[in-house]
Amino acid sequence: MTRDLVILGNINVDLIVGPLGEWPQRGTEVLVEELQWRVGGNAGNAAVACAALGTDHAVISTVGNDLAGEWLRRQLPAGPLTWISHPGPTSVTVAVSHPDGERTFLTQLGHLADLRWEVLRPHLPGSHFVLLAGAFLTPELRRQYPELLTHFERAGTQVALDMGWPDGGYTPQLRREVLSWLPRTQHLLINDLEALALADETEVRRAADALAAHLPPEGTLVVKCGASGVVLHHRGRVTVHAAPAVQVSDTVGAGDIWNAAYLHALSRQQGTEAAAGFAVQVASLAVSTQPRRYLTPQ
Repeated sequence: MTRDLVILGNINVDLIVGPLGEWPQRGTEVLVEELQWRVGGNAGNAAVACAALGTDHAVISTVGNDLAGEWLRRQLPAGPLTWISHPGPTSVTVAVSHPDGERTFLTQLGHLADLRWEVLRPHLPGSHFVLLAGAFLTPELRRQYPELLTHFERAGTQVALDMGWPDGGYTPQLRREVLSWLPRTQHLLINDLEALALADETEVRRAADALAAHLPPEGTLVVKCGASGVVLHHRGRVTVHAAPAVQVSDTVGAGDIWNAAYLHALSRQQGTEAAAGFAVQVASLAVSTQPRRYLTPQ
């Protein structure tokens, strides 16, 4: 069965605490008002959004044999999910929220450290799109990206890439590695800080121009700029899709939700402009509602 979208990448447990104004001194204790357990990771957030949107999708991932893994298995609909048992612990991220809406992440890789293409591939259905998410949190799979990209190119599957932020930042060697993926990437979906660092630029438009030049001629670059919306670079045309003014409740996973909504719209035969506008609305609603909503009731 061919799916509209396959999601491969980092699915883990998020423990969200906060808000925290200042980092406490070592050896001290600080009380926070909020705590949530949630499906997390770039791929996990996208999977939750796809389930809410009704996207025809599939998710394949390893998961640890522990309490966190048992909890994670129960959180997503069984139909689109293929869980592969891993003997080690399940990955957990502690996301610390701050009063200005920003957040800081602390991650233990757990099962993600050994996520490999040869484990995932036997369970992979055909698809029109694939989202490769969180490359820097799946180190073994990241090393196999050239093989993945060759596979999807031969299959005629459009690749969407959101690699996240690397531990230690973008070194010249890492820039070269990521740029080598782009000629076989149809949709590069990154945020403004990642775009600036990857392109080694100081202005978003210049970074967008530089990165778009590495994509195939029909490729699309999206730079997600938080409350300012997104910059879309497609076939030499640059447009800005402004975000509506909302009262932010929780921004964790906002960019991942955007990715899911964008690919959902593309799978419904919408053009890139319409898909970008739809994704802005979905992500804006999600970050401003508690519990989260992804679609406005009709």
